[in-house]
Amino acid sequence: MTEQRDTETIAIDPVAMHIVNRIAAGCRQSGTFQCQGGLMVEGRMEGEIEVVGGPLVLMPQGVVAGKIKAHAEAYLFGTIDPRSDTEPSVLEVGGAVFLAETLRARADITAGAIKSYEGAQVEGRISTAKRAV
Repeated sequence: MTEQRDTETIAIDPVAMHIVNRIAAGCRQSGTFQCQGGLMVEGRMEGEIEVVGGPLVLMPQGVVAGKIKAHAEAYLFGTIDPRSDTEPSVLEVGGAVFLAETLRARADITAGAIKSYEGAQVEGRISTAKRAV
């Protein structure tokens, strides 16, 4: 007998979610990056990243590293590399964070709420904090 599992799908709708910023596949961004509106990362970003007014969406091929702050939600399908060999990245999310089955992270993650899907891999601390108002 085969085991039947309920599956849940995360739908990313850039227009409805106000995702107006994008780091495309093949692009690299390093240093300080702040944006208004949601951010979709398909390339690589390193440094201090702040997303205000929309969610952070880390696509499966996307990679981020550093100190990342998302004031709304974060949908994590890709990779969060550490800041260095000995220092994990830091991700602070004001709303909910969704840890998808494809996520590979070496990071300390703090969020208002956490939803983890089977298969997500996080090496670091995961904690909740009071949601941003």
